[in-house]
Amino acid sequence: MLNSNTRPLTIEERSTRKQDTAASPWGDYRPSRLQQSLIWAARRSFLHRGKLRHQMTNIIAKMKSPIDVKFRDCRYRIDGKNNLAEYGLLLNPKFNKAEIDFLTGGLQDGGVAVDIGCNIGLYTLPMALKCGQHGRVLAIDANPGMCERLAENARLSEMPQIIPVCAAVGENDGRVDLLITKNDVAIVKVLESANGSIPMRSLLSIVNEHRIEKIDALKIDIEGFEDAALVPFFNVVSEDLLPKRIVIERGTPDGYNQGCRSLFNSNGYKLIGTTQNNDMYLRSKQS
Repeated sequence: MLNSNTRPLTIEERSTRKQDTAASPWGDYRPSRLQQSLIWAARRSFLHRGKLRHQMTNIIAKMKSPIDVKFRDCRYRIDGKNNLAEYGLLLNPKFNKAEIDFLTGGLQDGGVAVDIGCNIGLYTLPMALKCGQHGRVLAIDANPGMCERLAENARLSEMPQIIPVCAAVGENDGRVDLLITKNDVAIVKVLESANGSIPMRSLLSIVNEHRIEKIDALKIDIEGFEDAALVPFFNVVSEDLLPKRIVIERGTPDGYNQGCRSLFNSNGYKLIGTTQNNDMYLRSKQS
């Protein structure tokens, strides 16, 4: 349902990257000296959240955009267009550090990870770095523009092990329409619709399509039905496909789908940490 803070995704926003930037090599959009100085100062200040961060990001991006930056040894080309992940990449050197450290701590060369709600790759790229060239990372997002930008960041970081998947994730296959906030290009809600412009797929169908046989790490943002999608997935998959580590967003004041909590408990997951927005689960019961 529309409210004063949300609006439908426009046709133009389905593709956010111009062709000339998509083909440009890393470093073509190196920040200017002034931008570098502002980024250096902001990362060492208190400008990590709130209106001041938004203002500083806008100042930096308006000087020259896009900007090529490194974060956790991965390459990102960012626009600074009101995207929370981009604010973090620019201004906070420890952005979502606990969650990323937890997920990557369980990965090694040949590992497999799944990132649901990948945005521009804040989690995807560091996980792919740990999985190495012999691993795979499914990067799933319902917003075509975010998938496109994730794919570009994967190219810039020379990570062919990243597999972008443009779809919403739900209990069943279907269609959805998208809503985004007026001041953020990331999705905040998906609306199920028989004539929706975006496909919705079950997690099992995506995993089967790409012949995934194990999941070492799973990150899941709550934009629509994603948390409920875990319930049917957990009920049918083998032990190997039960993720060893999970970071799941608390999407509402009530958290996430209560069925998830029951499944976590019954499948040997232990809540080992919480952050401002996410819970971190480690699976200890292995057969």
